[in-house]
Amino acid sequence: MKIATDESAAGHEKTDLKRAIGAACFRFRAISVVPVILLIYFIFKPVDPGSFNPILNILGFLLALTGAATRIASVGYSKPFTSGRENYLKADNLNTRGVYSIVRNPLYIGNFLIYNGVLVAYSSPAALAFFNAFFIVNYYFIILSEENYLENQFGDDYREYRRAVPKVIPRLTLYQKNDRPFSLAKVAYKEMNTTCYWIFFYAVSLLVKQYKVNDGAIKNFWWHAIPVLALFALNLLLRATMRSKPA
Repeated sequence: MKIATDESAAGHEKTDLKRAIGAACFRFRAISVVPVILLIYFIFKPVDPGSFNPILNILGFLLALTGAATRIASVGYSKPFTSGRENYLKADNLNTRGVYSIVRNPLYIGNFLIYNGVLVAYSSPAALAFFNAFFIVNYYFIILSEENYLENQFGDDYREYRRAVPKVIPRLTLYQKNDRPFSLAKVAYKEMNTTCYWIFFYAVSLLVKQYKVNDGAIKNFWWHAIPVLALFALNLLLRATMRSKPA
């Protein structure tokens, strides 16, 4: 009996530790990827893609754009007071329709596609492997923490949803049409930073790749810089003109 009790206590401690790690990962989820990407630029040298360079650049951009579109579809149709930008777990409603009807974590699928697109453009297989190892571990704990919170918050409703819908691999046959209108205001508010981040890192990836492959030479710098600066200016303008925070 004592052995069983000890094993049970050890199991609870292990679960509590995972949840604590998950809460920490969730708190810093918006910025944790930044030092990893910067570290990649310093450590990993891109492979010279030669004539395939334009193809990789376009492929990377389209992959990142697909991720951004996934996030926009998730946020734009989400219920009020969900899909928040807070650094703590909070949800007053459970999203189960639209993108959420085919996969439980569409925002994180979007992140995965965005940053893999950025690194495809960077042209370093080693960097891709390094980043994805970090991403899988980081989001394992984030999702674990979220699932625990949602189960406590919504009980049987969430447990039924979790049983029916896959965690990270979309199942298109489960799709249920959205039952609410698309909110452009919510997307503008909640996705401004994400959009700036990924376009910034995409442009930086192209510049760093040029610098490292061409022994310090960078061509057409302003063709990379001007769109990013314009996007940041638009971000500031939207923030200045947005009078209220969308739910």
